[in-house]
Amino acid sequence: MEIFTLILIIAALAGIFIRRYYIMEKGIYLEKTLVKRFFSNAQPTPIKDENFERKAPSHMPKSVPKTMEAKMLYSKAMIFYERGDMDEAEKQFIQVISLDQNFADAIHKLGLIYLKQAQFSRAEALFRQLVNQLEADAVCHSNLGRALYEQEKFDEALVAYLKSIELDNSRPGRFVSTAEVYRRLNQNDKAREMYEAALQLDPTNTDYLLTYAHFLIEEKDLLKARAYVDAVLKIQPDNSIALEMKKECEQ
Repeated sequence: MEIFTLILIIAALAGIFIRRYYIMEKGIYLEKTLVKRFFSNAQPTPIKDENFERKAPSHMPKSVPKTMEAKMLYSKAMIFYERGDMDEAEKQFIQVISLDQNFADAIHKLGLIYLKQAQFSRAEALFRQLVNQLEADAVCHSNLGRALYEQEKFDEALVAYLKSIELDNSRPGRFVSTAEVYRRLNQNDKAREMYEAALQLDPTNTDYLLTYAHFLIEEKDLLKARAYVDAVLKIQPDNSIALEMKKECEQ
């Protein structure tokens, strides 16, 4: 019986060793949901910023890394990214890109980190690389627009945002961002068109309604601004910003 038990223990240890070999040496890495089991106390903290697009680009092809090491490092980087540890995630993504300079998913995530950290020139460089790799990806063009806008490169930002809309006109946030660029370029008629296009796509978005109402107040178009403020108050009667703006419209 003791010999039989010993054989079972040896077999179990051998199985663990073989499994570890497959994972580490053959490059079979755990999916994100499974990896999280090893970080049960960590709650993923997504980047929160409505001025750039976090969703994986709709046209971005799944990256095929050149080396298994790059693939493994990317998986590790994503754990830190989803835990909200952006400093460590940044280091890991940089290592991934040093191994594979065209690993689009890693470049995209690192670009988002730099946008969040307000390192806009670095973000610009990464998103410029991506739009060259993935010319038909609307998200990359949009995020390039954000990086350029924050550096007050408004003419270039406009080109990037308009390209993102040309590629995919289903996301109202792109129209709002483009409106803001037009506003900074003093092309207010174009800005109006873009705000209204956004609200056609998402007519009950209170952030968009208030943004447009604020623009109209600046333009002294108080009657029209009041209509948009009232639309917000119909949805959120206690919205303090809308209540203050209503007072401005009545002056």
